[in-house]
Amino acid sequence: MTQPQLNIAGQTDVGRQRQDNQDTFISQTLWTDGQVLLAVIDGVGGYAGGAEAAALAREAIIRYMTAPTGDTLTMLREAVVYANNQIVAGRQSDPALARMSCVLTVAVADAQAGRVQFVHVGDTRLYRFRKGQAEKLTHDHSLVGVREDAHQLTEREAMLHPRRNEILRDVGSRNHRIDDPEFLESGEADLLPGDVLLLCSDGLTDMITRAQITGVLTQSLPLNAQVTELIHQANEHGGHDNITVVLAQFPAASGDAVAQPIAQTSTVASTVETKRTPAAVNMPQSDHKLTKSAGVAPFLLWLLGGLGLAVLLWFQFGATKAPPPPVPPSAPADTLIRRTPTNTTDSTRTP
Repeated sequence: MTQPQLNIAGQTDVGRQRQDNQDTFISQTLWTDGQVLLAVIDGVGGYAGGAEAAALAREAIIRYMTAPTGDTLTMLREAVVYANNQIVAGRQSDPALARMSCVLTVAVADAQAGRVQFVHVGDTRLYRFRKGQAEKLTHDHSLVGVREDAHQLTEREAMLHPRRNEILRDVGSRNHRIDDPEFLESGEADLLPGDVLLLCSDGLTDMITRAQITGVLTQSLPLNAQVTELIHQANEHGGHDNITVVLAQFPAASGDAVAQPIAQTSTVASTVETKRTPAAVNMPQSDHKLTKSAGVAPFLLWLLGGLGLAVLLWFQFGATKAPPPPVPPSAPADTLIRRTPTNTTDSTRTP
């Protein structure tokens, strides 16, 4: 029986507004024909050495993953820590590169096992596309990405946010160990025939939406052509950064029924929350009718009526009206008036 295999393709592009490309990627067969090693590595800009850090990380990961030595996910974690510490050593040996670092997403996809395992640091991303739906498997380690993942920002708001490029984690700024908290994000997900994995730098996802990406991946194009089209669309929408895309496709076996892609739209849904007025609830009529008491004597009614009239006349003519309280002076416009909320909790007294 022929082992299932994965189709892979990758490409990087400088974009429309950068002079150099600090991205790199890995897209190659690993230990068997059904296993592939995938990575997108984005050099951190703003300081010298982003491209050098990305290249060091790529070389270190490939070297570490040359032969299987244990659990795949543990190996991936160790490979990224090894790459991190190689970059730190490079920073210490060359003052010109003293602030170089990168962000990355690296994965091993295994068609035979039907799963993908990954390690992630920063704002590169890993998606799984299945039956026309996109699922982001990684979380952005950036100020804006955290808010987007928490649904505090829409995708469009995150794409346009002025602080979208501020990252919270990187590879290479200091030495790490595999068990360091708040460094590596790792995980795994199932992989089925017909699935497509996408690894990309933020140069893609800052320019085009998830729906636009899905639209390309549901076209009947060869894998290389899909990679080229994604990069083309990112450039057409501005190409503000380097753009790197890696795709891995698990082909559906002949005769397998693959669900038709679900139609996608690039229209961003409104973030205005519509509040609905709840429908009126029809209260059932009680079977117990309230009846007025008939046990009050007529003379008592006459007496109570007379007392009520006397009280009314006293309030009308005999009571002295208190003067209205003085009006306090208006507060200055820039003064914040804080009100102490009234306690509205009902107290039930025990007789």
